[in-house]
Amino acid sequence: MIIPALHERQSKRGGYLTHADMESVAEELGIPMHRVNALVTFFPHFRTDPPPKVEVHVCRDMSCHLNGSVPMIQRVADWAEKKYGHDVEVCGVSCLGRCDRPPAAMVNEQLIACGSEAGIQQSIDAIMQGQQPEFNSDWELAKAKVGKWDMDIYGGSGRYERIREYITGGGDPDKVLKALENAGLLGMGGAGGRAYLKWGDVMRAEGTTGEKFIVCNADESEPGTFKDREILLAAPYLTIEGMILAALVVGATRGWIYIRHEYPEQIEKCRQEIARAVQLGACGRNIFGSSRSFELDVFPSPGGYICGEQTALIEAMEDKRAEPRNRPPELMTNGLYDQPTLLSNVETFAWAPAILKDGGDWFASQGIKEGPLTVGSSPAMKGKRLFSISGDLNQPGVYEVPTGTTLGELIDIHCGGMKDGKAIAAVALSGPSGGLLPPKIPVKFLSRRFVDANVPEGVTHIDIRDLPLDINVSRAVGYMLGAGIVIYGEGCNVLAEAVANSRFYRNETCGKCVPCRIGSEKVTEMGERLLAGDVTREEFDTFEPIALGLSGVMQATSICGLGQVASNPLQTFLKFFPDLARQACRNKPSEVAKS
Repeated sequence: MIIPALHERQSKRGGYLTHADMESVAEELGIPMHRVNALVTFFPHFRTDPPPKVEVHVCRDMSCHLNGSVPMIQRVADWAEKKYGHDVEVCGVSCLGRCDRPPAAMVNEQLIACGSEAGIQQSIDAIMQGQQPEFNSDWELAKAKVGKWDMDIYGGSGRYERIREYITGGGDPDKVLKALENAGLLGMGGAGGRAYLKWGDVMRAEGTTGEKFIVCNADESEPGTFKDREILLAAPYLTIEGMILAALVVGATRGWIYIRHEYPEQIEKCRQEIARAVQLGACGRNIFGSSRSFELDVFPSPGGYICGEQTALIEAMEDKRAEPRNRPPELMTNGLYDQPTLLSNVETFAWAPAILKDGGDWFASQGIKEGPLTVGSSPAMKGKRLFSISGDLNQPGVYEVPTGTTLGELIDIHCGGMKDGKAIAAVALSGPSGGLLPPKIPVKFLSRRFVDANVPEGVTHIDIRDLPLDINVSRAVGYMLGAGIVIYGEGCNVLAEAVANSRFYRNETCGKCVPCRIGSEKVTEMGERLLAGDVTREEFDTFEPIALGLSGVMQATSICGLGQVASNPLQTFLKFFPDLARQACRNKPSEVAKS
C-alpha cells in the first residue's frame, strides 16, 4: 500500500519526503507518480520540506480553546521566533484527543498535556540544548482504568474465551446476531446504527471475490472525544476480540484497526496485543485449531479529521485521497476494495465479548429505566456506554455509565461538579457537531411529540442537567448526542466558542463538495463578523435568516456528515442564545440603513 510506504520513508528520512522518496515508492509499487503526489499533497501528516529542529503543535479546539490555547500559541510562536528563528515552528492544529488535559500540545510528536506557556518553552529550550524534556503519556491515565469497567469481562488481561467458545461450540452466527439484537447495541461512534443489522448485512452480502473485511474506526478526531484512546490502552483485547468474533460471524478473513497517527502509544499497544492474540491462537491462521483464519493489522492514519467519516476512511485505506463517497451503495455490500466490509467504532466492538458472555438481555437491563425526562412514550434505554467529558469540570475524563444517566449526574457524581462552582453557560453534547445548547432549553424547540408525552403543561424550559444521555431519547427530543461532551462554565464567551467550532469545520473540510467547501467558509466568516462587532443591529435582522438558510442548504446537499453539521455551531448559537447574539451587534446604524 502507498500510504504505509510513505509513512516508512518519511520516518526514515527524519520527518519529511523528498521527490526521490516519492519516486522510489511509485517505482517499487508499480504505480504512476501522480497517485503518490495526490496523497502527499492531501494528507496533513506528510511534508515535503525538512522539518525544523523543534516542531510544536498546540490544539486550538473546544476544551483547549476554552483554556486559552489560541493566544498562548501566538505568544509561544513570537517567543520562539525571536529566540531560535526558523529552527522552531509553533502552530495551532485541530483536536489532539487530549481534551481532558488542556491545553494539549505535541512537541516533535511527543505529548505535553496540560501545557503551559512556560512548560512548552522549557521543552523547546531542552531540545535545542540537546537534552530530553519530560513528556506525558496517555498510559498515565489509562492504567487506572485497567480491569475497572463492566465492559472488561477479563478484569485486565484478555483471554479470548468468547472466541474459543464460538469455535468449539460449533459457531452459530444467528445466535450471535440475536444476542446483539436483544442487547440493543448501537454504534458508539456517533451515528448509532443497530449493530446486529450491520453485522447481518455483511454476513448475507456476497461480494465479487469472496473476500470480506472488518475495519475498526479508531480515528477519533472529533473535538471533545477521547474514549477510544483509553479503551485501546486499558483494554485493547476487547476491541480485538470483538473484531475477530465479527469476522467469524460474517465470514471475513482480514481486518484493520485504523488509528490516528497522533495516538502512537495506542498504535504500539494494539500491535503488541494482536501479536499476543496470534500467539494464543485467537487470531491469524487456524484460530484455536479450527479451519477459520483472520489476519489483523493496524493502519496508522495519515491525518485529517475527514478520515473519521467511514467512506473517506475506506478511500484512504485504498490509497486514495480521503474524500467521502456518494451513497448508496453502502459499505456493507461495497466497502474496502468494493467488497462487503463491516466498519464499526472501537467501543462497539469492545462490548461484543461482554454481550456474548452475559447475554443480550443482561446488557439491555443495564440502562436507566426512569428519570426526569424518561416517562410516557420515551424510548427504552438499554445498556451502558463510555462518555468523554471535558471543559469546566473538576474531574474531566472517560466514564462508563448506564445509558440514560442524566447530564447532571455525569457532571456531579462522576466529574466532581463544575470547576470553581461555576454555573453552566453552554453545553456541546456531540463535540462541535451538535452545536451549543443553553442551560435551560426552551420547550418550543423540542419535538412536540416528546413534549406532549413528557413535559408537564405550563413548563416553558427544561434544565439541560435533566437530559438523559441516550441516543434514542436524543433523537426523540431533537438534539444530537455523541461520545464527546464539553461543558462551558459561566464567564466564557459563548460566541467565541461557537466561532472556534465553525473554524474547525472550515479547516477540516476535504473540499470535495461545493456546499461544504464554500458553506463552511461563509458560515465562519459570518460568525467572525459577529464576534468582531462588525454586524449592525439593522443588518442582524437579515443576518440571522441568511445564516439559518445557508445552514439548511448545507444540511440538505452536502455529501457527508461534516458538511451537514458544519453550520450547527453558529446556527445553534443564533437559535439558543439570541440575547448574546444581539449584544454582539454594533449599535451604530449601517451605511446601507443611512442611505
